Amino acid sequence: MELAKLEQSLKDALAVVQATPRGNLKPQDWLETAARVGTHLAESRDALAEVRQDVLGGARTALLLYFRSHPGESLSPHQLEGVAAIRAWARRIRELREVGWDIDTLGAGAGSPYRLAVDHLDEAVASSEETLESIGGSSPVERLIEYLLHISPWPASPQQLERVAKSPTWRQDIRELIDQGWLIQSHDDDPEIPPGHYRLANLEA
Repeated sequence: MELAKLEQSLKDALAVVQATPRGNLKPQDWLETAARVGTHLAESRDALAEVRQDVLGGARTALLLYFRSHPGESLSPHQLEGVAAIRAWARRIRELREVGWDIDTLGAGAGSPYRLAVDHLDEAVASSEETLESIGGSSPVERLIEYLLHISPWPASPQQLERVAKSPTWRQDIRELIDQGWLIQSHDDDPEIPPGHYRLANLEA
């Protein structure tokens, strides 16, 4: 279980710190402590990534959901790195900007926070070819939830969803996402949704 790995790696890091002498700390002793703590923190980041992958999918999807869950809020690089659970989290933010998301950097320094300026994409941007082609993910389920997160509250057509999923059985994948707890609606749930289309009606799973 990845959460158990995460817990153990953090406990191991804490144990190293607790075992470090409080008085007369020599430089070499501290270097050894720092190296061991660094190893355990890397293990914890790997465990975070495994949990994120199981629960949600890729780092970009996780960042997108976190930003959309906190529109207009100042989010620190530490928070965003934790959500992404990868060192290259800033690159994923650049990719979100390329799709069309208005993500501001609040300052000029490396530690400056970020803010999502709008809570959703314009419908024309959301339904564009560029947005559709930007979707990644190693499985149809991952690709579908990323796409639905990008375009919500707008509905997606069957043609768009099949292209994103790259699978003729994409409806089964939609059902799997619904079974996971995602509030994905169809025309049967909301008559305003065109027949055959699907919409992510709530960002929470």
